[in-house]
Amino acid sequence: MAKAGRVKSWLRVLAPIATSICGLALLRLLGPDFVDQETLSGWLAPMGKAAPLAYILALAIRPFTLLPGTLFAAVGGMAFGTLAGTLYALVGSFLSGAAIFALARKLGARPLKRLAGEHYQALTHLASKHDFQFAFLCCINPLLPTDIMFATAAASGARFWPSVGGMMLGTLPGTFLMVQFGSGLAQGRTVMTIVSGVGLLLSLVLGGLLGRRVYRELHALPAPPPLSSQPEEPASPRGVGVTHKESLPAPS
Repeated sequence: MAKAGRVKSWLRVLAPIATSICGLALLRLLGPDFVDQETLSGWLAPMGKAAPLAYILALAIRPFTLLPGTLFAAVGGMAFGTLAGTLYALVGSFLSGAAIFALARKLGARPLKRLAGEHYQALTHLASKHDFQFAFLCCINPLLPTDIMFATAAASGARFWPSVGGMMLGTLPGTFLMVQFGSGLAQGRTVMTIVSGVGLLLSLVLGGLLGRRVYRELHALPAPPPLSSQPEEPASPRGVGVTHKESLPAPS
């Protein structure tokens, strides 16, 4: 049963990504004029220097649209190329992370308690004590909901810069490979597209394995004991307090 659950978890994560990759590749085969870097650059030409800014702002609000970041990264590679697309995608990821962090700090812990349930205390302990590692784990492990976990870190009192640094480092490999995949697809470079697509899938698998290992190491750390909801009754001074058995009169 446990093995079947792990397989289902992997399929839930890899199936949408594989579908996106196959869909973009099929679109290139069926309509190469629509997925062509020169054509896309021509569409963006009237925007001038505002085109990269519009792309970055779209990435900044991506978490609130519930759209996958991988699709945005591929579009950035198609429109701007590998290097520029990666740079713009990372800037947009930084802004989206900052927006999630600020919103989670403002809303507080109550909404996240409902989402995390019984795991909330352990998650907040890990996020507040190991903010960089926690953010890195959430972003490199495809089995974890990155945006929700990052919001949990913010609500638990994690530091901003270590959390954002872990997020950026965790997203870098997948972002670069996905941008390169989109760029190779738009330029008609078959070998580059295949290599980056295979590399992306391998990075997701390796990221999941690494994330599980880091999670086990962090989860093995002792969590703080839960606070008791009932105040302790002060002990009676010696010779003053008596038990109920002693206070009752002996039967006649």
